[in-house]
Amino acid sequence: MDEALFALLIGAAPVTALTGNRIFWGVAQQGAAPPVLVLNIISGADTPHLTGTDGLWRYRVQIDCYGRDRPAARQLSRAVVGLLNGYQDDSFRGVFLETTRENFEGATVDRPSRISMDFIINWRG
Repeated sequence: MDEALFALLIGAAPVTALTGNRIFWGVAQQGAAPPVLVLNIISGADTPHLTGTDGLWRYRVQIDCYGRDRPAARQLSRAVVGLLNGYQDDSFRGVFLETTRENFEGATVDRPSRISMDFIINWRG
């Protein structure tokens, strides 16, 4: 799922128009200037079925949108939500925005703004 999600994001013109190739799992590359996306799998579990597993997995993925300021972070978050919320294909059986949070890194004015979003991803790979 993680490779497919990365490929989906890096292949989306509305996202990469803002980030270029600055999309990372876990932590942003040292010196990467915002706007930047950072993805983390928060949880993932096989969804039980009455007769056993049906091959469907459910993940919670946090996507952090960093911008030089709040408007830039918000613009990136809108591009990500526009791409992912409600997305479906053969493997992604449904991607849904669950929660959104925002803050400043380090809680100082000079630091990038961050909008964090949790997506629920139903996956059958």
